[in-house]
Amino acid sequence: MRLDICLRWLCLSAAVLFLAACVGRPAENSSIRNINPMEAVALDDPAVMPVAAQTRANFAPDNSFDILALSGGGAYGAYGAGVLSGWTQRGTRPQFDVVTGVSTGALMSVLAFLGPRYDELLRELYTETKAGDIFIDKGLKGLFTDSLYDNSPLQRQIERVVTPQLIADIAREHAKGRRLYVATTNLDAGQLIVWDMGEIASGGRTNPELHFRKVLRASAAVPGFFPPVYIKPQRGVQLRQAHVDGGVKAPVLLADFLFRVPQKNKNLYVIVNDSLSADDPVEPIDGNLASIARKSISTLTRQLLIQTVYRGYARASNSGTKFHLASVPDSLGQGNTSLEFNREQMRKLYEAGRQQALAPSPWLSRPPNIRTYDVSRR
Repeated sequence: MRLDICLRWLCLSAAVLFLAACVGRPAENSSIRNINPMEAVALDDPAVMPVAAQTRANFAPDNSFDILALSGGGAYGAYGAGVLSGWTQRGTRPQFDVVTGVSTGALMSVLAFLGPRYDELLRELYTETKAGDIFIDKGLKGLFTDSLYDNSPLQRQIERVVTPQLIADIAREHAKGRRLYVATTNLDAGQLIVWDMGEIASGGRTNPELHFRKVLRASAAVPGFFPPVYIKPQRGVQLRQAHVDGGVKAPVLLADFLFRVPQKNKNLYVIVNDSLSADDPVEPIDGNLASIARKSISTLTRQLLIQTVYRGYARASNSGTKFHLASVPDSLGQGNTSLEFNREQMRKLYEAGRQQALAPSPWLSRPPNIRTYDVSRR
């Protein structure tokens, strides 16, 4: 009996290894590894601005300029969806000049960019979704492939949300001068890539709709858990770059170029779909790779998130931009990981975000946990 079991395991392992050997990536070579995609922002160019020069006349008459930045956070995105809903209910939500998103914030940013009419869809996505709507556990096979999970359910969700009409609506707003940016990480080159989604929606690719969806899927492709998304950097090029979650480099997109505008009344609104507590939850891991990886990635990204938010605060202060911050309360940001899509917990997060937006003072004017020597004293 024991021999029979051993033989079965050997056969299963051989089959898994055979399947793994068949898995490869699309063709690539050194000539395209660090090429900036045709719709990406040239982050190293000091002349780059978040809007086109010819559209400045479309700015608000009060000389205001409003930026919304939505962080990653997986299931914790329910909090950000709640904040947006409560903000609409409060009646003070502006039409943003620029919206940025990373990971779960990328999909959220698309709907936030198009305004309150998508609040109900956001509520559905972040309170009715379960794990099976996002990924399928590959089991043993996952250990020998490019990811532990199959995220084809997430791909179907993106296809449901990103319709031809939505693409047309984004292209229309882009023509007015508004901008939507989503971040991915080019894993081949280790570079942050900031995609101008309005430019993608406006055409230039053979299939703009497909390309738009691929970028959103790449922005949420947590390395190790979800497979990379292979993207052609230029039209007509058959070689592809491997793109993964933008949160690998920037959990929330607060790049320097966003602040290069002449407006005097600038506002930066940052919604962090996670706790900004400096202390990680004290909880034992399970004795398996998925549990260890989840906790490790969660710890790493939390510290990177805290540092990125602080850098955004410094950039806002140095550019004369008012800083506004909302983040998941510590009481709700402990005890779960971003890949645990628990509906009950997500509904609590959504309601906490909604109530936060309706509170008398919904925004913090500086990040928490700033120490004595963290700020410039001039």
